[in-house]
Amino acid sequence: MDLPTPYAESEEEQSSISSAMERRILSRDKWRGRWTNLTTNPALRFTRYSLAFALPASIIAASAFLDSAILNISRIMWLASIILFIPPLIASSYARMAAKDRLELRRQGFSLRESYVGVDRILNQLEENKLRERTRVSAAIVGFILASTVSSTPLQTDLSLTLLSLTAILSIVILFATLSIEKQKSMDTGKTPLLKLHTPSLHDTLAEPLLVDLVYAHLDPETSSRWNIWMEKISKGVRRQQQSEDAIETVLRAIYLSMIGAIDNNEKDRICAEVLNTRSVERLREKQEPFNFEQLQTLLTHVIERKPGLFRLLSRTIQRASRLRKSETWVLDADLPPRAMHGESDLFVLASPDQNSSKPFEIDIITVEGEPEIQIIRLPPIDRSVRPGRTGGTEGWNRFNAIIDNSHILWIGMAWNKSGHEGRSVQVNLLTENETTVKSLVLWTIMEDGDGFIFSTIRNAIKEVYSMITRTIIR
Repeated sequence: MDLPTPYAESEEEQSSISSAMERRILSRDKWRGRWTNLTTNPALRFTRYSLAFALPASIIAASAFLDSAILNISRIMWLASIILFIPPLIASSYARMAAKDRLELRRQGFSLRESYVGVDRILNQLEENKLRERTRVSAAIVGFILASTVSSTPLQTDLSLTLLSLTAILSIVILFATLSIEKQKSMDTGKTPLLKLHTPSLHDTLAEPLLVDLVYAHLDPETSSRWNIWMEKISKGVRRQQQSEDAIETVLRAIYLSMIGAIDNNEKDRICAEVLNTRSVERLREKQEPFNFEQLQTLLTHVIERKPGLFRLLSRTIQRASRLRKSETWVLDADLPPRAMHGESDLFVLASPDQNSSKPFEIDIITVEGEPEIQIIRLPPIDRSVRPGRTGGTEGWNRFNAIIDNSHILWIGMAWNKSGHEGRSVQVNLLTENETTVKSLVLWTIMEDGDGFIFSTIRNAIKEVYSMITRTIIR
């Protein structure tokens, strides 16, 4: 008996199963889209926020004035909350089902769930979203029952005051659940519904080619599968015996510079025509193409939002190069976000050796209380060969390519073994092959728990009070 593998046993059987699953995905996606559009309606979202803040206020007012009219208003608000919380719950349930089906699909005999990283994280996040929605709806139902019970009993009794206290607790639960739910990441509509849920977990330290590696690391498993198939197809339309990755890197650079207004669309089309044949360029303009110009720009926008540090680094380097009359002998620049959420962050380093150097060099990273504290990265010599399509354009285009192609750009995940709101320093050293330090930078970041300074302070204060009470009871 054959051992289970991620490969399909039969192409015909697998294609029929996949087509049936694709029809099911389309059906569920249709309903998910309807409920998602209803959930994300600005008026309904504002109403949910308003009710989440109004419920605790109405209960406090009812407890202070012991007024039955206020209790009746509160009961109506509880009922309205139940009605408004149901569409997000249904949307989250459909999102979990649709994502699970999508990630179980087989692409050319491979299961996405078995072949790509990040699948379980996406499914767990959607499951967590659904549990939060269930908690909010359940709290609203119980709160409505308690409010109805309180309104039918005398307000001065111990029972009514106890029920009011329980109702107040449930309203606080709904408030915090709403603040958490309304800002959570959920499935999107369009060609890449799982894109926003994916967080890069595996990536190369040396980003080469730069934008291709960066975009691919941010793709969810479903989109990664389609990207690999697309790259194989587009390799047939690459000019001048290039690798498809180098050609798409040039296309992505042209799209990025057109996004920031450094080149116009005519220049972008000219650059693309130098690395791809006419048929491939025409396909990039077609709507049905899985990765056309519009889709590639969407992916770049997504990457820029997730990793703005790299593009800040490139912008500084370009501005500095435009001001210098002659090129620097050694270049070192780095970007570290000012705040590290949950003790994690991304460090981007741009290192360029002397123009006459053809030897390896080294980057040393020293992180105070980091994991690890010292990283030594040996880098190969710069490949200074001229790539097709990256010269002979505008001054901005030539400078942009010269900076990237004559440098090594590192993407390094940083981690610290302590959280809290404390500062941490990171030192980056650029060394020659003889271990002589020629450039050095010191960067600074502040630890963040992710909840903000006020919520973190309140949570730590509650922990301290709880610890003091526990120690007192033990004594």
